[in-house]
Parts: sequence; C-alpha cells; structure tokens
Amino acid sequence: MLAMPTTGFQAMGPGGPSLFVPTQQPGIPTLETITYQHIHETSSKRISTLDYLRKAHEGRVYWFNTLLFNKPDLQRMPSFDPRKLARRATNYLLLGLSLPTALELNGVNAVEYLKTWNALFTEFEAFQQTHPDGSTLSRGRFPQMFKRATVTASKGRRSSAASEIGLPMGNDHSDSKSTNGSVSAGSSNQVTLFPTSENDLLPGEEYTHLLTPSLPFDPDFYETFATLCDVLIDCYTRLMELVSSPRECNPVVAEMFTKADARVRKLIIQGVVKEFEESSRSGVKSEVAGVGKVVLGGLM
Repeated sequence: MLAMPTTGFQAMGPGGPSLFVPTQQPGIPTLETITYQHIHETSSKRISTLDYLRKAHEGRVYWFNTLLFNKPDLQRMPSFDPRKLARRATNYLLLGLSLPTALELNGVNAVEYLKTWNALFTEFEAFQQTHPDGSTLSRGRFPQMFKRATVTASKGRRSSAASEIGLPMGNDHSDSKSTNGSVSAGSSNQVTLFPTSENDLLPGEEYTHLLTPSLPFDPDFYETFATLCDVLIDCYTRLMELVSSPRECNPVVAEMFTKADARVRKLIIQGVVKEFEESSRSGVKSEVAGVGKVVLGGLM
C-alpha cells in the first residue's frame, strides 16, 4: 500500500478520495521587490525610448514603421522654426551640461541621486519659464569656469557630455574663479572657460544645480539633442546601478523616482513624440493620397 503525501489535503469525491490539492502558496513579492522591478523596467523603457528618439532625429529609423524623417523633413515641421530650434538647443545644452556634474557629485546613493535629479529638473523648468526667448545666449551666471564632467556609464558611448555637446575645452589654469565666484586652488582637471557677460541673471534668480553659462553662438540642435539623449541614458543606467537590489528600495526612493521620471517625460519626451506623431499623420495622409491618384489614374 502506497503512503500518502504528508503535504496538502485530499478532496472527497463520490467514490472516496479523488483529488490532491497542495496547500503551499506562492510567495507574495514584497514592496521593496515591486519597487525594484518598477525602477528597472521603467528605466529600461526610457533608455529604449531615448535611443529611438535620437535615431529618429538622425534619420536612422522609420517612425513606427511609417515614415523616415531626414533633416530636410524635420526642418519642414512647424515646431522646427530656426528661432525656436535655437532656443530649444540652448535649453537642452544647459541641461546636458548640468546633469553629469550635479548627479556625479551627488551620486553616492539612490536617495541623494534622485533628490539632485528632481532639484535640477525643477530648476530647469523654472529657467525655461523665466527665459522663454532663450535670453541666456547673451547673459550668463557663470563667467568663470565649468569643470569637465563625465558620467560613469558613458565611457562606451560618449566620453564627455561637456565636450561632445559642442563647447570648447580650455587648458588647466592654476587660479580660476569657481562657480560661486571665489578663487579656487590649482587643479589638474581640464576645465572649460566661458566668455564673461556684464549682465547676470534676473535679480533674485539663482540656481544650485543648473549651469547657465553665456554662449558665444547658437548650438546645433541635432547634435545637442543627440548628446542630451546620451546623457539621460547614462543617468538611467547609473540609477539602475545604484538600485542594484531590493535592499536599496523604499517608499522614499519609489516616490522620488516617480517624480524624476515624470519630469523627463514632461520636459523632454512628450513634446518630441507629439511633434513626430503630428508630422507622421500628415505625411501618411499625403502618401496615401498620392498612391490613390496613381491607382485611380490608371483605371480611369
């Protein structure tokens, strides 16, 4: 006679025991595990989206398998007015310069990293609202120096966001003014010197993390946007490295990540996606109308 298993219970049928139902229940994931999975899955999605947007601007992919936008096509978009592009390129450049410096200096753990991320994007949004005409081209808060910064994860793709984004790199200087206006000691790090501007930011307008140097020229929008995408990809990659296990996750990290990711979607991704969607719809309609004329022309 076979021995019955000791785990579970037997369901009684009309003819006696007929079904064995196990009592062991699958483990319920903890809040930390759920937060960890959410951060990694969302970060991976943002990295893919940013990479896709960069390739779309470079004319390397068909927008959702419909149309291929090359540079002349992009320039015909209503939102790609030269004056608007210059303003957007300036804003993107300032954000791209600020992200590596601020996050690398405050990237000891996920909490400080996300706290700085949110603070920087809050300042960036306030700057855009204060200077809607891109007036930072002629005025700057930093007539001093900007230290060259490199995101840790960017070594394989772009060695330096500051150099790749289009600003000239200066030589080492033994006595240079720091970002708060004081004189700093000599440093072996390579620095960037910006032209001095007599006009500063508006009275009372100060930023802790956002760099706002005077720019001697309008940056190229396409190169600037591609580099900004690289910098943001590196930011999400670095965040996943800091959140390496559920132990680093807690409700504070979850809340700050949600806010930081929402700001990236609002200030960078949503506007670009909307532009491509509108242009792709009108482009597809034109293509279908053209095909219809060819087909009907041959039948009539």
